[in-house]
Amino acid sequence: NSTELKDIHYIYSHSCNKVEFLRSDSNVGKYVGFREFGMKNAERWNNDPHVLSWRRAQKEMFCHHNSEVWYRKVLLRSVKPSVRLHSTAPPGGHHPAMSVCSVYDFYPKQI
Repeated sequence: NSTELKDIHYIYSHSCNKVEFLRSDSNVGKYVGFREFGMKNAERWNNDPHVLSWRRAQKEMFCHHNSEVWYRKVLLRSVKPSVRLHSTAPPGGHHPAMSVCSVYDFYPKQI
């Protein structure tokens, strides 16, 4: 909920067949590899100061530039929830009925 660069968490991830094998996390400050292939690439890229400085610059170039737009368009908006309350009998339960409250389609998630 901030446009300040220090409050932004930037994650850059590599995946293959929906399996993540490499990640750069701005809070960690380096690449982290998963599985052998990702660990080899993380080690190589973490030992290259140009790659690390370029990735750090990406946070500022991408996130800082867009955070104000996203903040105005998304984070400052809210949508009223729709609530559905009904009574139902629990399967195999000892109580004759229970109340169920479901809340849908709202933002932000605080209730």
